[in-house]
Amino acid sequence: MEPIDLKTAREMVARYKQTRKAVIDKHHEVNDTESTWISIDKLKEFVNNLPPEATGVRLHFGVHDADHSNAPHQTSVAIVGTVAGAGKDEHIDAIQSDQVANLSVSGLAALSSGRECPPMCQG
Repeated sequence: MEPIDLKTAREMVARYKQTRKAVIDKHHEVNDTESTWISIDKLKEFVNNLPPEATGVRLHFGVHDADHSNAPHQTSVAIVGTVAGAGKDEHIDAIQSDQVANLSVSGLAALSSGRECPPMCQG
């Protein structure tokens, strides 16, 4: 992971809103998620509880079901710990692989995203 400057980050976000988000909004008739907020304490707790075998974290994009209390049908993320795979620089997680899901390694469970924006863009 490499740092990027704020100008590049803003351009990436604007490009997402003009392309992907616009298509999702129109096709699915929602005001889809632009970002998600996670408390630093929850994020630190998640990372600190990863097992020693963990090699990193992966963010999987998903969609809430119709019954979700705050963001029905909206894009969200699930954050999961990864472990080394068979190949060089390969990292696998429990969403991708039953092999990882069946490991008796605690701490590789998924962390749901925090507050999706919209609708919860303030605070």
